[in-house]
Amino acid sequence: MRALDLAIIAIFLVGSPLLGIWLGGKQKSSADYFVGNRRVSWWLVTFSVVATETSTLTVISVPTVAYLGNVTYLQLAIGYLIGRVLVAFVLLPRYYSGNLVSAYGLLGQRFGKGMQGTASVTFLLTRLLADGVRLFATAIPAKMVLAALGLDVPYWMIIAAIALVAVIYTYLGGIKAVIWVDAIQMGIYILGAVAAVF
Repeated sequence: MRALDLAIIAIFLVGSPLLGIWLGGKQKSSADYFVGNRRVSWWLVTFSVVATETSTLTVISVPTVAYLGNVTYLQLAIGYLIGRVLVAFVLLPRYYSGNLVSAYGLLGQRFGKGMQGTASVTFLLTRLLADGVRLFATAIPAKMVLAALGLDVPYWMIIAAIALVAVIYTYLGGIKAVIWVDAIQMGIYILGAVAAVF
């Protein structure tokens, strides 16, 4: 690890909660907290969505799979494209016309509260399991970096630190902080890729 790499990591880990604190004072209502008062730039949301779907598992596994000549992963990318078109032309207009903030609200209106609750609980349970795997996968390279620096930090401490940073900026800054942190991550991805080429 170079000093520049460590500086970028440190600035990001310290800057994320600070961004949440800064944006936290700007929330005026629950609509502002949960949906950014529907006034977040489209390009910022686009960067956030792409950064969000690019987890540690993607960064670690896809280059290996592609290098080995297996391009079946492209099926998922094609599915993302089809899904985004459907969301943009089918779901988003309904969210705006019904003043909804999630797909679960739409399910509740269309099929009743039982379906809304079932879908919500199912999503929460599956996300909890999937995000647990992703969080552990994030801790693996972090542990390797720390070990290269001569620090033997247990996995649970790395996971707790990552979770704490995420909880702070999400809790304090709402959706705007989440979107901005994701967009910054996307910027780091792009700059890192360009730097790797050179």
